[in-house]
Amino acid sequence: MKYDDAEFYFLNFESDDLPNEAGATHIGMFMAWLIRHDLVSEDLQASASTELEQVKSKKMTGRAFLVDLCDCKLMAEDLSEDGNAFASWYYESNYLDDYAQVFKVRGETTMEFCSVADTWENYKQLAPVLAKRFTQWQSQA
Repeated sequence: MKYDDAEFYFLNFESDDLPNEAGATHIGMFMAWLIRHDLVSEDLQASASTELEQVKSKKMTGRAFLVDLCDCKLMAEDLSEDGNAFASWYYESNYLDDYAQVFKVRGETTMEFCSVADTWENYKQLAPVLAKRFTQWQSQA
């Protein structure tokens, strides 16, 4: 199952002002949170252990990981059982709205939504929201 794909976003960029990778920023921030909370699959742990450690130590962003190792896609096969359960519960229903609210983007255009910088400082703003949602999911599970 595919939760999201950056190609959908960068194919809808209205100009060339953003690199294609900008379409993966929001997906990458979610992936970084999953990585940093050990919610990725054993297969991904085995095949990308060095890169996973780079994300955990903030030497690589989640977007870079997603682009370099996941073909710009957030896939069920890359997540653990709990990672998939959480992503199924949260990603499609509320994540994009939470992301837009944190970064104060209206999301009226793909360009605006994808213009958030891929930085650890921005991730730091989003991470508490993800932690709160994860706690909500756990209390319902």
